[in-house]
Amino acid sequence: MAVIIELLNNQGKSIGIHKFTQNDIRIGRSYDNDVILLDPHSCAEHAILSCDEQGLWQLRDLDSANGTLNSAGQRIQQTAIPHSGQEFILGKQRLRVFFAAASVAPTRILAKGWHSLQLLSSVPLLILLLLLVSAYFSYEMWLGAIGEAAENWHRQLLSIPFILLALLLWPALLALWARLRSQESNFRPQVTLILLITAIWLLWSELSRWLSFNFSQAMLVEVLQLTLPAVLLVVLFWNGFKLAGMQRKSLQLVLTIVLASTYWLVPYMQAAGPQIMPQYQAELLSQPMLISTPKNPEVFLTDSASLFDKATQSAKQP
Repeated sequence: MAVIIELLNNQGKSIGIHKFTQNDIRIGRSYDNDVILLDPHSCAEHAILSCDEQGLWQLRDLDSANGTLNSAGQRIQQTAIPHSGQEFILGKQRLRVFFAAASVAPTRILAKGWHSLQLLSSVPLLILLLLLVSAYFSYEMWLGAIGEAAENWHRQLLSIPFILLALLLWPALLALWARLRSQESNFRPQVTLILLITAIWLLWSELSRWLSFNFSQAMLVEVLQLTLPAVLLVVLFWNGFKLAGMQRKSLQLVLTIVLASTYWLVPYMQAAGPQIMPQYQAELLSQPMLISTPKNPEVFLTDSASLFDKATQSAKQP
């Protein structure tokens, strides 16, 4: 009867699987063993796994220096293995013994869109997004430098690496969470995803300024300003959890909605008091950014005078 020996690391993750059909399997650090261990705390000839005439497998310690422990931490000299999946520790090397008839875990179904998300592993795409985001922050620092700071605006560029590191906190947290659950970390796709969302967010912020400048108080623009950033957050959190290997769609949906809703919740909490400030359009851009043709100053003054005359006449009427 075939037997399978699975080597495990300290976290219980498999690092090697060996299948044998012979009745005697020698285990140790020596190169003439059937299973060669790398743990320096294991002996050259540490233990032997053998099958008796009744087909029962037994593990026998070969008087090793650090001994052989069972799953309960008890040192053993010889023990039978009646059940598949029993664990032992040889020195510091953990191993698990399976029989050929042992069942394996059910196949995990790939989530829809998984192959598309794997495109985020592209190194050129990651480098391109890093350059685009860094270039945007550099331009904003140069544009916002006023007075004495304008001469030394390049010193502010030193803060860009810290901004990028702050963006990496979320991918690092998801990667760590995935590793703790014995899932693939997918750290590079996570970083590419958040940089992609950041680049789209920055592009939308510039487009939003242009739309607000040309379509002041337009309902459609206000709706887009409220919904599009929230949609970007939903895409970020949903796909981030998917890359982290979250299996429960209900939990994934709840966490995504809760985290994305903070985009509306924080401004709502800040604006809890009465608002007495008049609403006005604060975005001012250069004339080439204006879609419509600006009025001539003389025509504007004439129209303004006419408007004030009408307002005065209306006020005099009983």
